[in-house]
Amino acid sequence: MRRPSQRTWIILGLSAAVVIAAGAFVISQAPVQAPTTAAGSSPTASHSTPATGSGSKPGSTGSTDTPLAPVTPPAVTKRYTTEVLPAAPATSPALPPTTPLPYPVSAPLPKSAAAVGALAAGYPTSVLPQAPGSTIKTSSIASQSNHLQVTLTAGSTQQVTDVVAFYRGILAKYGMYDSAAPALAGSTSALFVRGGNSVTLTVTPATSGTTYALFAAFTAAG
Repeated sequence: MRRPSQRTWIILGLSAAVVIAAGAFVISQAPVQAPTTAAGSSPTASHSTPATGSGSKPGSTGSTDTPLAPVTPPAVTKRYTTEVLPAAPATSPALPPTTPLPYPVSAPLPKSAAAVGALAAGYPTSVLPQAPGSTIKTSSIASQSNHLQVTLTAGSTQQVTDVVAFYRGILAKYGMYDSAAPALAGSTSALFVRGGNSVTLTVTPATSGTTYALFAAFTAAG
């Protein structure tokens, strides 16, 4: 029998190498069957290594999501404020009730009258009394509807300032206060007014004191 030549052995070796390489390629392309558990089911855990920074430790087999730690709210503390609260209003003492000022005259008004050397009948002496140390010359009253006019002329032993001060005090009780009024040379006049009521006083120096004249116009209340 003829022995194979060296060339034949080389061809056979190359053929065997090709067959082995082809077999290895087929095996590498075949799907790899996952290992089964005792019950025959595939394991659910992932064998892949989690990426760095995913929140799980390398080598763990559980879920790649690590639960976050519970956030503890800050402790409640007292609140401080710089707001200045308004002070409580001080209680004011109660004022006593005020009494309304009386009117100079009220209805019914007296009838018109006049007199010489005396006060006329119905003359309002509480409103326009004669000044101290007076001697009455003439007086009169005239009434119509709710209006009353009063006149008085007299002489007094008092001085001008005394007569003015007397009537100033009398008429202030009725809320009538004076202001300067026009007068003849050498005389002093004062006008007292409240609403529809007015009194004009004119005082003139005389030898034994003064002479004065009153003219008033009143409106009856009510």
